Amino acid sequence: MAKNKREKPGVTKFDDHEVIVVPNRLKTKALRRAARNEPDPLVDAERALEELSAQFGGWMDDECLALEEARQSAHRKGMTDATRQALFHAAHDIKGHGTTFGFPMAADVADSLCRVIENSADPARIPLAVIDQCVDAVRAIIREHGQEDAEETAAELVKELRMLTDELLGIDAKPGEPDSVSPPLAPV
Repeated sequence: MAKNKREKPGVTKFDDHEVIVVPNRLKTKALRRAARNEPDPLVDAERALEELSAQFGGWMDDECLALEEARQSAHRKGMTDATRQALFHAAHDIKGHGTTFGFPMAADVADSLCRVIENSADPARIPLAVIDQCVDAVRAIIREHGQEDAEETAAELVKELRMLTDELLGIDAKPGEPDSVSPPLAPV
């Protein structure tokens, strides 16, 4: 651990790579804050998030509206670069916000839609029926959130749409193996 602010990062060398070890001064700062009886910023952030949580449903409704508009545009104009991009961004926003706003299953379905749009060899050939199924599932999950059996139904939708999109992308996911078509981040 760093003794002072001027301490430089360390480097651990291995045969085929090096790892930079950055000094971590967080524990010292946290202890100083506690000693001065200052409020915990994490507790403050959680409290603020709790106060905002009543608005999450409305925000997700707005995200659904944007996704629906992007879908309608894709139906009217076809999968052009502009409509594909609008559809991807709307789905990506739901993917990013869904879990934070309490709709993790909607985020999972939006992830499937993003994967299809992003990884299809020819986005113009993505079946509109697949887009419709994903958009309808996201909207239903958000609309029915909190209803009896909604989570079970949502989980089944997530599973089925993941299998459908994997099939469309030609991914043969096996249990325990990653189902991503992305290249590895670290050298193999």
